[in-house]
Amino acid sequence: MDLVGATVSDVPRSLEFYRDALGMVPSAIHEQGAEFELPDGTTFGIWNPGDGSFPVGCSIMFTVADARAAVELYNSRGANIPEPYDSPVCVMGMGKDPDNNGYIVHQRKVKNDPVPAPHVTTPTSVNGIDWAGYFVSDPKRSIAYYHDVLGMATTAADPQGRGAEFTLADGSTFGVWHDVSTPSSGGTLMFAVNDAHATVAQLRERGVNIGDPQDTGGCYMAITADPDGIPIIIHQRR
Repeated sequence: MDLVGATVSDVPRSLEFYRDALGMVPSAIHEQGAEFELPDGTTFGIWNPGDGSFPVGCSIMFTVADARAAVELYNSRGANIPEPYDSPVCVMGMGKDPDNNGYIVHQRKVKNDPVPAPHVTTPTSVNGIDWAGYFVSDPKRSIAYYHDVLGMATTAADPQGRGAEFTLADGSTFGVWHDVSTPSSGGTLMFAVNDAHATVAQLRERGVNIGDPQDTGGCYMAITADPDGIPIIIHQRR
């Protein structure tokens, strides 16, 4: 994954949440958004195109070596991705999965080195992105799409059939998940922290409405949402 991003309705408001509440240090800030290069090498971004062309929500840029060749291959398998867009720093093919979740087939041209923002840290700065994925209405259909169309190898599957994970070549983890308590489409991500209980206490002091950490046996997870309602999970691996 080159980048996990959130299309937001109000950049200053979202920047305040991710920077001041979650303690993420921006590596670049501009009028339409910001990026956060996290300690584990993952990148999170917020963006508002300003013209309403993209709905509010979470989306993922999947890394490929040749975006045009990849789009041609995926389209031969039924992906229906439009002609890739050529920007000064990358080539992007914008696709949608069966639940209308948007994703981007992304080829970097050059490394973008924007002028860094002032360096500010807080005790709750996250370490990186442990997991990013999409809520889906039909996990079997979605697993088949990402496996058969985009060619991702399934590395873990839920025994109850609710979803699956795909560990990518760079070590990042993408997943699809279905649950009656979640929306049938949309994205979410897990931000890695060292101590979920301490982080939740600190976030509550800053006015963030977040649930208690839940012990799953392998991790602690506490669920909140950003100002646009995008689900965010504070995640501590055990």
